[in-house]
Parts: sequence; structure tokens; C-alpha cells
Amino acid sequence: MSRSEGNHPLGVRNELSLSIEELEMLRRIEAHDLWFVEERLIRKGRVSAENVEEAVFEFKRYMALVGLGYRGLAMLRPDVDEVWHAFILFTREYSAFCQEAFGTFVHHVPRTSRSPEPAGAEAFLAGYDEVFGAGAAAAYSTDRLRIAGDEPSGCGTEDCTSD
Repeated sequence: MSRSEGNHPLGVRNELSLSIEELEMLRRIEAHDLWFVEERLIRKGRVSAENVEEAVFEFKRYMALVGLGYRGLAMLRPDVDEVWHAFILFTREYSAFCQEAFGTFVHHVPRTSRSPEPAGAEAFLAGYDEVFGAGAAAAYSTDRLRIAGDEPSGCGTEDCTSD
């Protein structure tokens, strides 16, 4: 699914100054066909057929933020987290995606009962609005967010480095 506006992929603000390498990375993320992930999510009942394209698109935006250097980001929407979980099960494809887009593997960091309370929600929302436009984070309305203090859950990329 492509939602590019102007020259920047994934709806990244056109005013955002990006290097040629960053634009290429964004194009690779946007173009990556995750049909097999969508199929699995629908078949397993993890994401509805009506919402699967949006969830995949938001997963690509999350990964775009990681690729643009944002760190310590929490995964706030359960449906987007389900995309990541399903994609990781396709180990070869996920590894290839990471190599093609970022040149390195992007680790998924799940929360446990012993994990510190996630602090990356604010960083995610601020970065999201910065990259995709003021108010863009409205896609992460409070009724769709993981709430800290619920079941120990949530995911992120805290171990990413700026290579």
C-alpha cells in the first residue's frame, strides 16, 4: 500500500530534509510487499481484514522512524505490534527486509513482568508528528494504545544503535 505524498514515501512530510540514502531506505520499506504477513494475520484472526492494510502501513511507518534514527520507541498499537510479531515468524523474509532497508537486523524487544515501565511512548508520538506532520499521531488515539500497567506487554527497539 502506498500513501506517498509528493516525493517522500510513506507520507513523510515533504519539508523534511532527507538524504538520498534515507529516501532510498524509505522507498524500500514502502515497496516491501507483506502479503504473506497480511494473510497470516487475517487467517489467525489477529487483525481484521478491514484493518490489516492500515496496520501494515503503520508498521512500515514505525520502521521508517527507526531507520531515520529515532530510538527508544515504544510500540503503541496492538494491531501494529501483531504485524511485527507475524513478520518475525518469517525469519528469512524479516532478516532480508532488515538488511535491505537498514543494513542491519532490527531486534524486537518484548516487555515482560520484569521489564521497566516503557518510557518510549512520548518519544514515539513526538517523532511520529515530526516526520509525518503535526497531528499525524492522532492515528494513535488513546482507545487504541497499550496502557502501561495493563498486562506486561508492549514492544520496542531499545537495543537499536546508531551504526
